[in-house]
Amino acid sequence: MSLPKPNVIDPKSVSTLRWGILGAAAIAHAFVTGVQKHTTQKIVAVASRTPGKAENFAAEFGIDAYDNYESLLAREDIDVVYIPTLPTQHRDHALMAIAAGKHVLIEKPITLDVAEAEEIFAAANAAGVLVMEAMWTRYLPQYDLIRQLIEANTLGDIDIVNVSMCQANLEIGRLWKKGHGDPFFDMGIYPVSFVQTFLGNPKTITAQAVLHPNGVEEEVSVQLGYESGARAYILLSARAAIHGPAQVGGSKAKLTVGPEFFIPGSVGISPVDFGAPTEFWHDETGVVGHEGLSYQATALASFVDQGLMESPYESHADSIANIATCAEVIRIIGAEIL
Repeated sequence: MSLPKPNVIDPKSVSTLRWGILGAAAIAHAFVTGVQKHTTQKIVAVASRTPGKAENFAAEFGIDAYDNYESLLAREDIDVVYIPTLPTQHRDHALMAIAAGKHVLIEKPITLDVAEAEEIFAAANAAGVLVMEAMWTRYLPQYDLIRQLIEANTLGDIDIVNVSMCQANLEIGRLWKKGHGDPFFDMGIYPVSFVQTFLGNPKTITAQAVLHPNGVEEEVSVQLGYESGARAYILLSARAAIHGPAQVGGSKAKLTVGPEFFIPGSVGISPVDFGAPTEFWHDETGVVGHEGLSYQATALASFVDQGLMESPYESHADSIANIATCAEVIRIIGAEIL
């Protein structure tokens, strides 16, 4: 079996949009680093309400700094806003940016609540601006390859998907603080999104968990069932680390993405027969780890050029459905979102 080559949007082929950053969180550092290194997009300014934080961030990246969001949003020379603030703040910050007439890229999870996500997308549609969730994995080169395989029905009927995301994150304070989003929303959204790509949205959900003393889930195993009879299995751990590949079994072929499915890596495909040879594609672009956040910025600019109102790689409905799946898992296991 052979793999197609991924189609990667040439950063020079899209308009150079001017970006503002609402919040100087750690993920914003990774985003701006990737964008400045691998795209033609222009980061103009950052705003933070924490004294001195915007100034330090701005000095690092050579951009303007504001101590409030309103001043940044008032700038007419900013086309799009990236929101890396806490999930519980996303609704308010997104609505501010939309009201200012900006396109918006919102860090995942877009919200912790379906109704808030629906409100954001409704406001964007009414204002005529593009808003998309920063599910950056869907914009990596390997994901274009995956979309081609699905479109060509190379895998056949999908029967099973197995995906793990397990990291030793007990010392990562943001996962265990009120309003930051618990581990399954923060980390588990990645495997939920991956499974959705192949199987759509689940009909049934079962789950079990190991809970932290404060009631937040440390480790979760999930089984998703689908109308077709297909199954998906997700193992999420924020306490223990193992490699995080994703595996897909179809009637014609089996697929592996890894060694960590959610960052630039490799894709392997082989016939379903035991011991059949595997054909590999390896990402050799030189974009590594979280530098891959840059791909979504180029993609957003491409979508704006095309006059799109939502991402063709992850629709508004997709984002809402994944929030609903995560919320149902949290309900089943009886965890507390602090």
